[in-house]
Amino acid sequence: MKQKPNIILIILFCLTALILFAPLLQQNLNIFEYGPMVGYQEPTPKPVLSYDTYTSGEFQQQSENYLKENFGFREPLIRMYNQCTYDWFKTTSNKDVAIEKDGWLYHTEAIHQYFGSIEGRDGMSTEQLRDFLAQQTLNLYKVNTILKEYDVHLLTFTLPTKSYIYPEHLRRHPVGDTTFNAATFVEQELASYGVPHINMTPWFKQVQDTTPFDLYYSKGSHWAAGAPIAVDSMLRYMEQLGDRHLTRLQLGKPYRVNEVSKDETDLELLLNLARSLKHEPLYEYPVSLVTDDSTQYPTVWFAGTSFYWYIKRRVNLDALFRSRDFLFYEAISYTNREITSQPADSIDYLHELLLHDYVVFFRDGPQLYHKLTFPSRALISLCISDERQEEQFKVVADSLMEVWPPQTTDDSLKCYKHARFLIQSTPEMYEELRGTNIPRARNPRIRRILVEKVIRANRSWNFLLHAKARNDSLNLQETFDEEANNVMRNKLLLRDNTFFSTYDYLDLLVEEAALDIRRQPDVPQKETDIEDMALDRIEAMLKQHAFDDDTLMMKACAMDVIIKRMGDKSAMENIRNKAEARQVSIDKAFRDDAVWILNNIKDLKQYLNEDALTNAFASYRIERSLRRNKEAMDIILQKHQQSDLPLRIILDRDIEWIQNNRK
Repeated sequence: MKQKPNIILIILFCLTALILFAPLLQQNLNIFEYGPMVGYQEPTPKPVLSYDTYTSGEFQQQSENYLKENFGFREPLIRMYNQCTYDWFKTTSNKDVAIEKDGWLYHTEAIHQYFGSIEGRDGMSTEQLRDFLAQQTLNLYKVNTILKEYDVHLLTFTLPTKSYIYPEHLRRHPVGDTTFNAATFVEQELASYGVPHINMTPWFKQVQDTTPFDLYYSKGSHWAAGAPIAVDSMLRYMEQLGDRHLTRLQLGKPYRVNEVSKDETDLELLLNLARSLKHEPLYEYPVSLVTDDSTQYPTVWFAGTSFYWYIKRRVNLDALFRSRDFLFYEAISYTNREITSQPADSIDYLHELLLHDYVVFFRDGPQLYHKLTFPSRALISLCISDERQEEQFKVVADSLMEVWPPQTTDDSLKCYKHARFLIQSTPEMYEELRGTNIPRARNPRIRRILVEKVIRANRSWNFLLHAKARNDSLNLQETFDEEANNVMRNKLLLRDNTFFSTYDYLDLLVEEAALDIRRQPDVPQKETDIEDMALDRIEAMLKQHAFDDDTLMMKACAMDVIIKRMGDKSAMENIRNKAEARQVSIDKAFRDDAVWILNNIKDLKQYLNEDALTNAFASYRIERSLRRNKEAMDIILQKHQQSDLPLRIILDRDIEWIQNNRK
């Protein structure tokens, strides 16, 4: 009988030890996996112990901050706490989200704007914000006027604000004394300058009054069913500005979506609750596209916010634009149908502005209270030479270092970064950009970029430069730069000295077919399905002799014959001697000889026949698979390094071996 209390004490001791040490074990061993908390937070680096950091107290402070973010079971404990405060008090610790009537969620800034209590960021007073927005709208006016000189059209939008469209779900909030409305002010200023602009808040309010469902979701901050309506308005405006006939959107009867995706509940996710809230159904418009033989597909550069992603999910942008790029919050640049991205600081604003047919700049109402840099950077890039900007950068950086002498390398880097930001976002630094008149100064690079635009619009020329860059392992943009300079200086053009085979040209044809398939009403969801359909389409067109009069196809087939002939022992020995004499790689000597032979053939059509096309397409399918298999390409590249044969010859021999050994 005396052992029972001991067992109880042991159990209690074990439970106490488990409670005390479980967080420590979880922190170091990560025994249980939990989803990350939603919302951006700059992670605190793990502190490094040293004598200086310990005696100064820096290590202790860093350790405290680090432990706050990394203690064991942090995620589930925070979510449980958030769930309790939501269930019992309908409150949240996230200051960016407000829980309103009927379970509706809003961005706090949107509510403050509605009740006149929003303040400008970065310490700006109302008067300073007004002056800043006045300057930015003036900059947009100048940018718009300059871009029209080069047949580029600027559109600006103020996105709809949820609090203004659905104020009936807001609780009572203190009414501020800020009568200044940034969205209205920007709209009036741009209208006075004649800059194309749509304030979508009143437009959406008008549409909402005619629909039996909500254009915004209660737990989200972005448009839902309203996205196609916005795109249709944008396209009609584009048609008017550019005198182009564009694709038309046809909205069908709205349908009910019972399972709402997490993408539509972005505000709920910011609450970081332990369980999902109850969701009401979401309504969507089915979108069909109306085109005809006169429909055009322009290129567009979008500069805006996350509203863009909600458009992309509802409207087939591939069917609207020939190409598009997206500058996300002036921080990240997305290209190639948002497949690739890079920091915005590394992009060339002038290049992006001039290479597209349209530039679409958009912000929502609350975001106008933040500092914007796009209008300023666009104006500076159009008017000030790169050399002048570098000179100004050195002046500003030196001035900053005199005022705040850097103590460390990190301080110097921050100083340089701030100097770069200032010279790119402060047009007033340049005398010719001050005042209200349209600047007469222009960046000298404009001429070269306009030549590049012509080159890119020419299908054959564009293809040849892509083939040149790929086969010669050159930077694509630098290749276009060189060709534009060749045009301006009347020098020999790269397009006339470009090596390409049937693989290169068939790859272009498949890419074009895939783009056309993406424009169809019933686009497959999987990219592999689109590629398979494109391959089948090109194969059928080859059998139907669709390319019998295609000069590029003739040259590609001729090049295949040239490559095969140059692969024998005596021809390769001659190529090696030339490579050694000219001190170039065997690949370059091989390509140069092949191009010379091609350019001296008088009758190219003799090389184009049904057997040649059938064999070329069969080889293309194999090479396409090889190039998409990293392990296979590593083996081929290893063979290339260990041999004195051109890569093209090695590829063709491997393809031939695969064809001969297939069962």
